Amino acid sequence: GWRYVPRAPDGDTSVLGWQIMALKSAQMAGLNVPATVFTKAEKWLNTVAGQGDNHGRFGYASRGDLKPAMTAEALLCLEYMGAKRSDTRLQKGAAHLLANLPAKGKGNSYYWYYGTQFMYHMQGEHWKKWEAAMRTTLLGTQRTDGPMAGSWDPTDQFETSGGRVYTTSLRVLMLEVYYRHLPLYQPL
Repeated sequence: GWRYVPRAPDGDTSVLGWQIMALKSAQMAGLNVPATVFTKAEKWLNTVAGQGDNHGRFGYASRGDLKPAMTAEALLCLEYMGAKRSDTRLQKGAAHLLANLPAKGKGNSYYWYYGTQFMYHMQGEHWKKWEAAMRTTLLGTQRTDGPMAGSWDPTDQFETSGGRVYTTSLRVLMLEVYYRHLPLYQPL
């Protein structure tokens, strides 16, 4: 895994997700990315993967701290690393995300950002249900008046830490997933 500081003894799913997106983009651009990088990343994900009734869910730094945002991020990573839609981790994870759809006051931009990409790649009913909730929530919470019109207010500790630009950036990226401007967003 990767961590926020160099040479940390363990990893976390959040930083791993950003690294996998960068490495997959590099690979898609024709750069040589050793396959062992993805093998090791999946090994890390296995250490934070839920078991039993929690199969398909993932934690931040251990399987004892399962979180929707880390689940969405890990599932997207698995897709980028070649997992098929029929993979039980993806199926169970998608069901968990559908039970935690975007809604005002429920979840945050970080979770919705990864969930949107993952569900977009899942397509079918998964995407239809997620997309409807995501679109309704985002359009219903966008500022429509004053100097901040068109942006989104930060609503939780993570959004507040990143601020209005962070919150708005992630939400715009969610809404542009339809148009697939970035190769990374193309269905797998």
